[in-house]
Amino acid sequence: MNLNKSKSPPFVHKNARIAHKLVYFLIVGSQIGVGVLGFVRYIAKYVRQDSWIIVILGGLSIHIILWMMFKILNKHGGDLFNIHHQFFGKWLSLPLSSLFIFYYLVTGIVILRTYIEAVQNWMFPGIPIWTLSFFFVALTYYIVGKGFRVVTGIAYFCFVLTIWMTFTHYFPIRYGHFINLLPVLDFGLKDYFQAFKVMVLSFLGIEYLFAYYPYLENPKKAQKWAHIGAATTTGIYMLTTLSTLMYFSPKQLQGLTWPTLQEWKIVTLPILERFEYVGIAFFAIVVLINLAIALWTSSRGINRIFDIKQRIAIIPLSILLFATPVFFTTRFKVDELNNIIGKFGFYLLYAYIPLLFIISLLKKGEKT
Repeated sequence: MNLNKSKSPPFVHKNARIAHKLVYFLIVGSQIGVGVLGFVRYIAKYVRQDSWIIVILGGLSIHIILWMMFKILNKHGGDLFNIHHQFFGKWLSLPLSSLFIFYYLVTGIVILRTYIEAVQNWMFPGIPIWTLSFFFVALTYYIVGKGFRVVTGIAYFCFVLTIWMTFTHYFPIRYGHFINLLPVLDFGLKDYFQAFKVMVLSFLGIEYLFAYYPYLENPKKAQKWAHIGAATTTGIYMLTTLSTLMYFSPKQLQGLTWPTLQEWKIVTLPILERFEYVGIAFFAIVVLINLAIALWTSSRGINRIFDIKQRIAIIPLSILLFATPVFFTTRFKVDELNNIIGKFGFYLLYAYIPLLFIISLLKKGEKT
């Protein structure tokens, strides 16, 4: 174990780096997850027809946080673990970095368990949790074991293979009612703030940048593409929110766990009757890239902090990723897990990253 390894910026061979434009797919791939199937219901609980306003505000705030992250990383170089060492010293940086490693892994657990619940509710009610968990973790282990370039390639193919699903919102918008979006600005500031905190869970994913930043071929040029990726995510969430609000009344929406899956029920194609089954199946690709990025970043953290080879670190982390979902057996427990990560992610994005940004302004940059 070598706790001093995180003191110096990581060296990444040029053959292991990715083109700066590919950060677009990493941002979109890490932000769009299984939560897109039901997030509108949780926002609408507080602000109903004004939920689309929260999506816009959330998207704009993410651009500000992303700008702060690039400012920190461009100035000080390396990754989050190196920055922690620069800002807080050897001993304080250790628990902070370890907390991030834990967080990266738990985000993967949340995504996996939530998707398994969707599959159990809509397709295979009797399927054991461990079977789906094993299937996804085995694939994730294989992908991550091949290196970060393969993870990025999967993110690219995930985007190409699933972006067409956004066009399915045509059907609920076509049969929806614009009047459902009125009146505008009909709630108090407290309600908007509560909805904003809930929305943050769906925007989580940009914080992975702290781990893979050294793998970008030209980090400064990558910033533009990262912002374009965040804008794409906001656009997808906006389209999902509008279609859901227009198709369902507020009372109907609160009675649904997976509004997007309910919308897919009305998708009619000449050769397909139950489109929601196709949608859930294709979402497995989305879940896979989420898990791959989460496992890669957490194993990368162990490599940086404890000087354990990443290929070795993947093994115990994969076991945890496989075994943990089994303990969350009810809808209540899954919701609680999502709430905990949502709260942690809120303070991470809107408190901890601004704190790092302020510290960065006060410190001199270091050459990498």
